[in-house]
Amino acid sequence: MAQEPRAITHWPGNPISYTTTRMELFFNEQLLSTGTAFIMMYAGCYGLVTNWHVLSGRNPIDGTCLSKTGGIPNIAKFHVALAHRVDDGPKYIETVHFRALEIPLFDEEDRAIWFDNRVNDPLSDYAIIMLDQFVPELKQAGYSLRAIHAGIVTLKRGVEAAERVRTEDINHFYPPVGHPVFVVGYPAGIENAGVFPIWKGGTIASEPTSSLILAGVETQDVIYVDGLTRSGMSGSPVICLQKPGDVYFTDVGVKITTQKEEPMLIGVYAGRDGVTSSEADLALGRAWKVAAVERLFGASISTSEG
Repeated sequence: MAQEPRAITHWPGNPISYTTTRMELFFNEQLLSTGTAFIMMYAGCYGLVTNWHVLSGRNPIDGTCLSKTGGIPNIAKFHVALAHRVDDGPKYIETVHFRALEIPLFDEEDRAIWFDNRVNDPLSDYAIIMLDQFVPELKQAGYSLRAIHAGIVTLKRGVEAAERVRTEDINHFYPPVGHPVFVVGYPAGIENAGVFPIWKGGTIASEPTSSLILAGVETQDVIYVDGLTRSGMSGSPVICLQKPGDVYFTDVGVKITTQKEEPMLIGVYAGRDGVTSSEADLALGRAWKVAAVERLFGASISTSEG
């Protein structure tokens, strides 16, 4: 992993590749597991998004310990792509620095530092670590992180545009069933050039506007992705590379035709440890929708500021 800043005049490769990170979870100095996470920006704040089971070390379905050692992680190691822009008249130069971070997962009172939605939804398997406190440069002018921006949305019918839009006033939109997507992560811990992820293809396998039944509970927050993923990809972003003219549908089934080419965040992949054995046998993975992640992000910001 590069530790020194290096000047660049362009970002080689896909911008999404700079937003993901390989997660290493430790109990003290003992490595327990690896996974994936990604940096997401929402309402001007940066968060590290991954699965609850990656951070907690527990099966999200029955709560059992995932590590054969019986250990629960208390330290996480990952990296962020820290950028520094210096303006020089009409031109600018930007340096990028892949910054390695090592953070405790619990505070001095043994409380988890991440935010999740397990109280309201015991099966939910996504979590967020707010990053501003761990990257002090973000308080200085010109610094930013390479991040996936929040999902693509449209205002609900009858709602007028305003400076501040409430979560309940927007609809997200998703590609139709059968549409190709990518799960962008680190299968078996594999990294490209030390930092970049592997893009594994899949397809949307369930109607995104319909609900699913998980352990007897109906939820609107999950879609199935069909594809052969591997251990280490839990917490990966699910990305659709939308093109002009593609037809997508909002949460309530309204058809939308896309106007430009850009990557689109669908959700966070729950991987092998976030599904039942029957789902895994069918090569189905759960993706927790970006709408659910954004609701948690908004609540996390409010709690952090409060």
